[in-house]
Amino acid sequence: MQRLGVDEETLTNVYQEIQPSQLTVNQEVTEENRHGQGSDRLAWFWRINNGGNTHEDPWMDEFYRVNWLKAKARWQRWEEELSLVQHEMGWTVGWFQQKKDEWHRRYHQAKKAGHQEYAQRQVLLWEKFELDAQNAFNGKMIIVD
Repeated sequence: MQRLGVDEETLTNVYQEIQPSQLTVNQEVTEENRHGQGSDRLAWFWRINNGGNTHEDPWMDEFYRVNWLKAKARWQRWEEELSLVQHEMGWTVGWFQQKKDEWHRRYHQAKKAGHQEYAQRQVLLWEKFELDAQNAFNGKMIIVD
């Protein structure tokens, strides 16, 4: 940059040393659902405005547009995942309730005392699972009837 005649102030305020971590391949292309992509930041050289020029740069506009669309898609995937997890919480509670009701029915159908005792223990077990899940998921789950 010095050979190109860039002044010292621009060199110190705009340009920085390029680190090897800033030259890695964008993993959103190869691993779109990888962990930690929400904290990704663009390297400094993508954020400078052509050394202070204020004219429109269609290449940078396109770059920012694509980056914004990727971030929007990531946000939408997380919204979808959140909705699925909230529904799964409700389904889990419903499953526990269904199993409790099934063993309650078996308790009333049982003819032998040992069978009734076993069914009663199962009712209590599934009821505990249901209550624990309701307490853990309280205010977070979506229940669909």
